[in-house]
Amino acid sequence: MNPPGSSLEHRIRRELMILMVPAFVLLLLLLHLTMSRITDEYVGSRLGDDVENIITALKWTDQGWQIDDNQLGEAFKRVRSGHYFIVGWDGGQIRSRSLWDTAPDVGLLPTGKQLQFQVTGSGDERWLVWQQGVSKGARDFTIWVAEDITAFIAKQNEYEYSLLTILVGLTLLIMLLQRRILHWGFASLKPMQTALLRGKIDGVLTLPKAVPQEVQPLADAIERLVDHSRKQLSRSRTATSNLAHELKLPLQHLKLLAEATGVEDNRDSLKQIYTQLQRRIEGELRRAKISGSPAPVDLFNPQEELPYLVELLNRKRGGDEIDLVQHIPEFAIPFDRDDMLELVGNLLDNAWEHANSRVLLSIRESRGVWTIIVSDDGPDIAPETIAAMENTESPQQHDHHALGLSICRSVVHSYGGKMQLHAARLGGLQVIIDLPLSGSESPDDNDSNREV
Repeated sequence: MNPPGSSLEHRIRRELMILMVPAFVLLLLLLHLTMSRITDEYVGSRLGDDVENIITALKWTDQGWQIDDNQLGEAFKRVRSGHYFIVGWDGGQIRSRSLWDTAPDVGLLPTGKQLQFQVTGSGDERWLVWQQGVSKGARDFTIWVAEDITAFIAKQNEYEYSLLTILVGLTLLIMLLQRRILHWGFASLKPMQTALLRGKIDGVLTLPKAVPQEVQPLADAIERLVDHSRKQLSRSRTATSNLAHELKLPLQHLKLLAEATGVEDNRDSLKQIYTQLQRRIEGELRRAKISGSPAPVDLFNPQEELPYLVELLNRKRGGDEIDLVQHIPEFAIPFDRDDMLELVGNLLDNAWEHANSRVLLSIRESRGVWTIIVSDDGPDIAPETIAAMENTESPQQHDHHALGLSICRSVVHSYGGKMQLHAARLGGLQVIIDLPLSGSESPDDNDSNREV
C-alpha cells in the first residue's frame, strides 16, 4: 500500500525497476548458460575427434597397448600445451607427454559409456574432459582426453561483463527516457492543474476540454462536484436569509409583548428571553452562512472590503475614530468573501470596541498558509481571562472581548485552521489565525509566537 501523497512518478519508476532487474538478471543467466553450452559443444566436438584419432593410432602388442606418435597431433607432444590424453586398461596406462608430471586419477569405464565434464587442471588451467569406454580387437580400454578451456572461460566472462555494462547503461537510459516520457505525459495535465489553481484565486473553476481520455472522468466529476457545491451553498444561504426574515416578526411581537406587560419582573424576564433568543438565532444564522469552501463563489479582497468595515465601525463607535494600521495584500485572497467578512468583521468589531486609539491588522501568506493577525491597544488582559476565552466554545461576555470570537472560531474550524489568543504588545488582545489552503502544510507547523 502506498503512503498518502506518494509520488506517482516514483511509484512507476520503482515498479519499472522491479520488472527490469529480474528480466536483465534472467537475460544474463541465459547468456551465461548459452555460452557455456556453446563452449562445451565446440570443444567437445574437437575432443571427440581426438578420441577417434587416438583409437586409430592404438595397436596391441605383447607389452600392451602402444600408440603411433606419428599419428598424434603436435599439441600432445608439447609439455603443458593444453591438450592431454590418457589411455588406461587393466594392467597399464599410456599418458601424453603434454601431461609431464601431472597424474590425473582416471577410472576405467565400461565399453560404450561416455562422460563429459570440467575439472581443475594443473596450475590455473580449467579442463574440459571427454572420457569414453572403448573396445578394439576384443580388448577393452578407456580413453581420457582433456583440453584447457581457460581462454574460452576468460572470453566468456569478458563478453558477460561487457553485456552487464551495456545493460546497466541501458537501464539508466530507460530510466531517463521514462522520466522524460512521464513528464511529457503529466504535462498534458498541466492545464487542468492551472485551472484548479486559478479557481482558488478568482473563484471561477473552468476545466479545459482537451484533457487525456483517462483523466476525463475525473475532470467531469470535479466539475459536477464543484457545481453541486455552489448550488447547495447558494440554496443554503438563501434558506438562511429567508429564515432570518421570517424570524424577525415573531421576535418583534415578543419584544412588544414584553414592553406591554404590566408586571415589571415579567417584563424584564421577557426582555431577557428576547435578547437571548435574538443573540442565539443571530449567531446560529451566521454560522449557517459559513462556506468553508475550497472553491469559493466570491473571493475576499481586503483592499475593497476594509474601507467599508472601518467606516461602519467608526460610525458605531460614535465618531471617535480608531487608527487602523494595516498590512494587507493588494489582491483577493483565496477564501470565501462572506466567510472572511464574518471573520475579519468580528475581529475588528471586538478590537474597535475595546481599543483606545489604534488597531493593527496583518494578512499575509507563507508556504500555503494565510495568517490573519488583529491587535488592539485596549486595557491589559489577565492571562486567566485569555485562557477562559480560549477554552470555551461559546464565550460569554468578558471584561474586554466577547461574543464574536465564537463565530470566528467556527469560521476557522470550517477551513481546518487554528486560532490563538495572546496579550498584545499594545496592551489589549491579539488574535492570530492560520488558514491553510487545500493541500498545504498544517498551521501547527508554523511559528505561533508572532506579532503584528
